[in-house]
Order: sequence, then structure tokens, then C-alpha cells
Amino acid sequence: MGYSSAEQVPLIILAIERFILILWGHIMQVSVEKVSNVERRLTIVVPADKVEEAYTIQINRFAKNANIKGFRPGKAPMSYIRQRFGDDARKEALSDVIQSALYEAITEKNLKPINTPRVEPKVMTPNQPLEFTASFEVLPEIENIRFSMDGVEKLKVDVTPEDVSHVVEQLIKQYTKWKAVDRAAVLKDRLVIDYYAIFEGKEDTENKIQNFPLELGSHVMLPGFEDGLVGVKAGDERRLNLSFPADFGVPERAGKAVDFVVQVKKVLEAETPALDEQFIKNLGIKSGKDEDLQSQIRQSLEQERDRLVKEKLKEQIFRQLLEQNPLDVPSSMIAREAKNIHDEIYPQHQHHDHHQHSDDEMTAFNDIAKKRVALGLLIAEYAKQNKLTADSERVNIRIREIASAYESPQEVIDWLSSNERRPGIEAQVMEDQVMEKLMDGVTVTEKPISYAELKGIRS
Repeated sequence: MGYSSAEQVPLIILAIERFILILWGHIMQVSVEKVSNVERRLTIVVPADKVEEAYTIQINRFAKNANIKGFRPGKAPMSYIRQRFGDDARKEALSDVIQSALYEAITEKNLKPINTPRVEPKVMTPNQPLEFTASFEVLPEIENIRFSMDGVEKLKVDVTPEDVSHVVEQLIKQYTKWKAVDRAAVLKDRLVIDYYAIFEGKEDTENKIQNFPLELGSHVMLPGFEDGLVGVKAGDERRLNLSFPADFGVPERAGKAVDFVVQVKKVLEAETPALDEQFIKNLGIKSGKDEDLQSQIRQSLEQERDRLVKEKLKEQIFRQLLEQNPLDVPSSMIAREAKNIHDEIYPQHQHHDHHQHSDDEMTAFNDIAKKRVALGLLIAEYAKQNKLTADSERVNIRIREIASAYESPQEVIDWLSSNERRPGIEAQVMEDQVMEKLMDGVTVTEKPISYAELKGIRS
């Protein structure tokens, strides 16, 4: 069966374009320099006639489209067009040639840049071959991933009734209201104070703390500070003669005497809500029953327990994976991840300038980012080498677990199951599967600790 001329044209055009690309690849010169394991520099030389062909196309385009007074479109003398638009036409021609040549060179050499190539022209003289370099980063080559570990410690944590009661107390405290009172302060009252320190005879009024809320008995201040304010009233000023603890974080002050001048602005008394049916319903427990509240709290604590135990286990396994497989990490990936870390820590300041951070902060961002990127590359490669894919059912279970903490679980499930969000959950599940594979044959020793210790809570 024959084809009509209308059907044949696209095939002919494709064949011609393919021929031109092959011809282009043969006529230009390309060399690849391996600057490092993650850096490549291409040097590309394009024959002068190819540059001139591109220039001719561009200048003809200007001639056809230029709107010049006194001439009909496309009828202005070419000498005039060259004089007026020649520089612009050459710039666009060079841009087109560089873009096309770079694309063909990258394709020919089977390279996969992970950032925008930095192009630097070397020779751009008219009627001479165009020579330029293009520098970019690629993923590091990872061959056999090494991993060996004699044993790993897994935390064993039981959620106790005391842990549940602690959460109930925190919920009650969260909904506590504070009322100003005209009496002497007692333990459990809240004060609003201004204060400054006097150390070695020098009053540090420049660093005076103002409107500081302090609950008496909370033990957030130096020993003796809160006890010394029991009995004060609003408007009182009191001087506290204290000492820094022997283990104080600033060695030059450890164990030394320090005074504090405190102005009391308010004394507040707690209005604590009763743990009754209405309060429990306000917390989202429809039945209003205390046992249902405690059951919900226990379930949440156990989910958090499981998450933290897994994270502590991962830290041990993946630390060994990183130490045994050092990688050169592309700086562009580190920069992107450092920005992500910054945005996690400062979500309200995602667009402020990095110069607003100290060198130590920026170093910390980059160090964490480098480890994250290296670990991600190793996990991906290990999964590839071991033919691991994210278990679909585990992904669905993880989505349901996350959604269960929200008021409208199905909406969250739908959101997390979207094409934009599901890959993130798949990556979490893949981490778990890689960890489990790495732990094959590794001796696991259980270490019992309390939930408070797991959370890093100090009583």
C-alpha cells in the first residue's frame, strides 16, 4: 500500500534532520576532560562555515521581519540589514550554535549533567572556528557498595501508663488560662519579669531580658532563681545572690557568683480545666470518655515510639554505610539540599540571603546536606544493584498511618497518593527496605529504655 505525499513529508523531514545531526557530530571536534569523579569539562570546536550558516539564517530572519521606515517588510537592502542588525544576528547565531553543539556533544558522549553547564567561549573570531568549553557536574560512579557490621543496638521501649498521664497533663497545661492576681506568688504561679545579671561587679543592662514568662517550680532558670521569687508581688524588685553551676556550659563562669536584679511586672494564677467529658470532646474524642482519650494517646505514643526506634536504628546502619563508602558529592546537589535544610529550619525566611547566617551555620548546613545527598545516592544505587523496588502495599500502609493523625484521613490519603506526593513516601519505604537488606546477618541486641529517654525528655 502506497503513501500520499502528505504522509511522506514528515518521514522525509525526520530522515534529513537525523542525517544533519549525524553530520554535525562528525564535523565538530569534542574532547572530554574528567576534572574529578563528579566534574566534566567539554571542549568543543565548531567549523567556521557552520557558524556562518547559522549567522546567515539569523540575518535573513532579521531582513524578513525588520520594520524599517521607507521600506516594505523584507525589501530593505541586505547591506543596511547587516550594518544595523549584524551584531544581534551574530550573537543569536553563536547562542544557537553553542546550544546545538553542546546538546549534540553531551548526547554523543553519553553524559548526564545534573546542573546547568557553565559555558566559556575560547575563540569567537569571525571566519574562524568557534571554540568553547562547557563545565558541569555528573553523578559519581558507584561500583560495588561495601557494608559489614558485627552488631547493631535496637532500642526496646514500652509505653507506660505514666507516659500517657504525662501527655494528659501537658494537654491540660496547654489549655490552662492565666489570670492576674494581686497577692504574693506561690509555686505553680506564672510571673512576667524583667531581669539582668551582675557578674564580677558589672551590670549587664544592655542584655536585659524583658517580659519573660516564668512558671515558678519549672526549673528552667539557675538553681535558686525561682525559689528566690516565691512571695513577690507585682511591682516588686528583688536582687538574687546566686552562683553558676560547676558544670555550667561557659567554663569561665562555672561555679562563680552572679547576681540578678528582677522586676516583677505580673503575678498570674492558673485556671486549669477539669478533665471532664466536655474537655475530652474538645480534644477530638467524640465519646468524651477518659478511657478513649487514653487509648488514643497510647496509640499516638506507640506510633511515635516505632518511628523513633526505627530512626535510631537507621542512624547506626546508615552511618556505617557512609563511612565504608566515601563519595565525591556534586557541589550543586549539596547547595540544593543545604537550601532545603535552611527552609526546613527557617520556613518563614525561605528567600532571605545566605549572608544573614554565620560561617558556622553555613558550614553546618553544607555538612548535613553532603551527608544527606551521599546517603541518598548510596541508597538508590544499593537498591538498583539489589533489584529492590518500593513495596506498593507498604507504601499504602505508610500513607494510611500518616493520615490517621489528621481529622479528615481520606483527604490526606488522596493528597499523599497523588503523583506529586507518592514518590516521597516511596522513598521513605525504600529506605526501610534497604536498611532491612543491609541488616541481613547482622546481630541485633535490644536495649530497654524509657519513652522519656527515647524522646530525650529530662525530668
